[in-house]
Amino acid sequence: MNHTAKKLLVGTVGAAGLFLATTATANADTTHKVAKNDTVWDLSQKYGVSIQAIEALNNIDQNSHLIVTGQTLKVPAKDAQVSENNNTAQAADKKADTENTSDVTVKAGDTLWTLAQQYNTSVEKLRELNGLATDAYLIHPGNVLRVNGTVQATQQPAQTEQPVQQQTEQPVVQQEATQEQAQEPQLVVSANHTTHTVQAGESLYSIAQAYGVTVDSLRSANNLGATLLVGQTLTINDPAKDPAQEAAAQQAAQEQAASQAQQEAATQQAAQEQAAAQAQQQVQQPVQNQAPAQTQTQAPAQQTQQVQQQAQPAQVQQPQQQVVSTSADGSAIAAYAQSFIGTPYVWGGSTPSGFDCSGLTQYVYAHFGKQIGRNTIAQESAGTHIPVSQAQVGDLLFWGTPGSTYHVAIYLGGNSFVAAPEPGQSVKIGNMAYFMPSFAVHVN
Repeated sequence: MNHTAKKLLVGTVGAAGLFLATTATANADTTHKVAKNDTVWDLSQKYGVSIQAIEALNNIDQNSHLIVTGQTLKVPAKDAQVSENNNTAQAADKKADTENTSDVTVKAGDTLWTLAQQYNTSVEKLRELNGLATDAYLIHPGNVLRVNGTVQATQQPAQTEQPVQQQTEQPVVQQEATQEQAQEPQLVVSANHTTHTVQAGESLYSIAQAYGVTVDSLRSANNLGATLLVGQTLTINDPAKDPAQEAAAQQAAQEQAASQAQQEAATQQAAQEQAAAQAQQQVQQPVQNQAPAQTQTQAPAQQTQQVQQQAQPAQVQQPQQQVVSTSADGSAIAAYAQSFIGTPYVWGGSTPSGFDCSGLTQYVYAHFGKQIGRNTIAQESAGTHIPVSQAQVGDLLFWGTPGSTYHVAIYLGGNSFVAAPEPGQSVKIGNMAYFMPSFAVHVN
């Protein structure tokens, strides 16, 4: 009985000692030698103290949470002074933060900093929420990150030190799928759209102007890089213009303008040909009288002698009637001048073998007994100066100012005249519509 009591007493004392030892361990500072794969989070869970308390007591960087294998750490006593109400309030705050946590899918161009600015948080908070290393900056399009919440406690050790490695160790197939998602952002394509193939020299601005859209509309409908590539196909949403139709309309307008120009040219040419035909008809009328005129001039020497015999006494009494010109004489002069059409132009020529302009007029008028001089200046004085509009058939036509004329011809009526034009040409009929004389002289 006494032996049994002793055993009971010893057991009781041992249990009490164990209880006291355990209590001391929980309530007094202790030390811990860091083992492989230990983290501050593991120690906080093991000893029932906060991460911040361990890090503050051992001067551990609260951003990196870095501890080294073999390092001896002081573990603070479990905080028994914190009231249950405070613990309840902290838990409620953490729960509220967790409930407010939302997931965001990383897009091309996103960084931790831009996401922190967007969601009004910090880069460090994003790292803590998503188990990223303190020096991690790399995130990939397609990754899902948590924002606006508290760090989720997990059973896996050293998560804060290994997330980047885990991401880099993902299967290649998963990385390629993520990259494909990043390279294919959501594009906006409307029901009313068309396509355009980029040509050399085009830009987003010129294409937008051609289709009546904005550059932003082109960007939202196409996966565009830094530059446009020739042959690249672009989607055009809700185009206000159709470049093909405008080009066709412009071409049609040009063809219509060319056709009108051709019609006008043909009309003008027909009018010129008609005017030339009319002028030719007017010229042919005096030619028809050429035969009777030649009959009248078969004996020019006899007529000249008769005129001289009749004119000799008149030279003393009435000198102004030395030569009498009639319309028949003018027609005869015109007809005789036309008989030399085709005679070549010869400088200084005054015979049917070759004429210059004043040589032709001198020869024709001499045939009718009228001496008008050899050159144009002398022939200006052969009669009365009159306007071209008052000229009669057979009158002389002059080009240039009186006293310095440079060309002379014989008027045929209408708008026609006959002359020896210039070297290389022959005696021919001209038209005053194209070569207007300056004045006329009616030979006395």
